[in-house]
Amino acid sequence: MYLRVFKFLILIILLSFSELKAQRFTTSPYSRYGIGDIFSGATGHNIAMGGAGIAESTPYFLNTVNPAANTDLLLQRFVFDVGFDVKYAKTESAVQNQKNSTATFRYFAGGFAVKPWWSFTFGVSPYSAVGYYCKDTMTVSAGGYERKYVEAFQGKGGLSEVSLGTAFKFLKMFSVGIKGKYVFGDIVREDSLSTFVSDYSSKSVFKNEEIIRGFTSDLGFLAQKSFTSKKDSSKKFLKLAAGIYFSGDAKLNTRSQLLMVSRNSLVGSTDTIANDTLYDGKITVPKSFGVGFSAEFFEQLRVNFDYRSQDWSNFVMPRQENVSNFKENKYYGLGIQYVNSKYSSRYYKTINYRFGIHKTETYLKLNGCDIQEKGISFGLGFPVRTLLLNVSCDLGTRGTTDKGLYKEKYFLMHFNVTAHDIWFVKRKFQ
Repeated sequence: MYLRVFKFLILIILLSFSELKAQRFTTSPYSRYGIGDIFSGATGHNIAMGGAGIAESTPYFLNTVNPAANTDLLLQRFVFDVGFDVKYAKTESAVQNQKNSTATFRYFAGGFAVKPWWSFTFGVSPYSAVGYYCKDTMTVSAGGYERKYVEAFQGKGGLSEVSLGTAFKFLKMFSVGIKGKYVFGDIVREDSLSTFVSDYSSKSVFKNEEIIRGFTSDLGFLAQKSFTSKKDSSKKFLKLAAGIYFSGDAKLNTRSQLLMVSRNSLVGSTDTIANDTLYDGKITVPKSFGVGFSAEFFEQLRVNFDYRSQDWSNFVMPRQENVSNFKENKYYGLGIQYVNSKYSSRYYKTINYRFGIHKTETYLKLNGCDIQEKGISFGLGFPVRTLLLNVSCDLGTRGTTDKGLYKEKYFLMHFNVTAHDIWFVKRKFQ
């Protein structure tokens, strides 16, 4: 049986890996810098709660941010969580705007308890994403000829991660967890200059591909305490929790390759000018930490608050234009979840209602402006037997139109399914 379980998990991870490689996760012009847009790692129901959940530990959900917060999983219960995104974005500058949409697989995660005090988790998810396209057009008239120049900049790709974690509970109220992560991916940036004169055209393409691989790890701690009612000792009227995690420096192997190609319509040929390895070394993704607090009242109302920080001020991306100043990334999130009764016979009372707000001071500072993101989120969770179907929405803005920059307005719809299945039980038939 355990061999079948192992084969099943390997199959899921391989399918998730192939799916991640084919996705386009962002259309933001701000993904041009560094390693692109950084993903928070929150699962579906936390997205509806402003992304907050570092101190949240329950038998019903996996915690993919704090590896210590998974010690409340039930024995002989396997928890799966798979999520998908649909995102609509409008990017505005001082003179024009553009609309984009993406639909992508977001993550897959699973976990189970080996002992009441010992659990394992695993997952596949994006780590960062690059996806942008912009162009400038200029027309020059000289000597009776009109010459048109088109300069285009585009990028795609990003990093993904495969993780495996374990957590231990001790002294009933404390937990510690560790998670190892393999980070991998390719980032392709392509700049081109096209010239059009009458029936003649030429194009020069500069393509830079960065191939990135490496390992990193997270360490997490959690303390939680429940208080029961004097009238009914089986019911908790208050549960308090505090959690913290640390992520070490990720020293990633990086190889940067340059391809320069020239095309000419008169001779109908394509010439390769250069195809070289420009850089073969390491980049260091800075360490980070996060702290969170959670309070649950009468097993109905849960309030989460998170703060996370990652200092990018010393980060350097080889061969990238020095047009941005990296700085400390700070995230603040507050979320609320309410369910009237998890076990009521009246269905509407078992629905989960969620709301949250969040603000991020991103690691980018462009043209003297700090790029910030803020938004509100909300969602519902619908129980269906051993499944919980979650729909989460996030409405927010990022950036500014000042000083030649861009402002993004986005609407994210996230769909995920959390499934509980009974495993490791030998079935008997009479």
